[in-house]
Amino acid sequence: MQRVPLTIEQQNALKAIAWLFAAVTGAVTIGLGTIFTCLFIASGGAPVVRFLVAAGALSLLFGFGLTAWRIYTIGLDLRDGVAQVRRARLKRTSSSRRTPKNYYAEFFDIPGTLQFSHEVWETLQPEGEYLVTYSPHSRLGWAAEPVSGAFDLD
Repeated sequence: MQRVPLTIEQQNALKAIAWLFAAVTGAVTIGLGTIFTCLFIASGGAPVVRFLVAAGALSLLFGFGLTAWRIYTIGLDLRDGVAQVRRARLKRTSSSRRTPKNYYAEFFDIPGTLQFSHEVWETLQPEGEYLVTYSPHSRLGWAAEPVSGAFDLD
């Protein structure tokens, strides 16, 4: 395993992702909080509405916790300022069904799943050997360069 400094582009991408998570979470919290408050006031505090507001508040707290964790992992990568480079064999690739799609890859020699850009993901070949550059805490893959001689064309 080798460590390389994060490029300015990678640092900016991590910061943008963190800000996006924070902004969306803030907007959703304010919007749903307003809706729950209006429902509660309009219903006069009916028991069913109180239950729904409590369930909504717990859901918001859960979503806030997940978002805070994601921002924390991005912050760890920014603090370290390095990406890891490992030689690894591709196990499988996958993508999300929803839009916008997320693209994932699993490698035999790297624990967990990495998220890649579409441009990098579409170049990955099953069982291929790659030099993979990724941020270890946020699990974002930056590059996957084929190792020369790793592909047999027989």
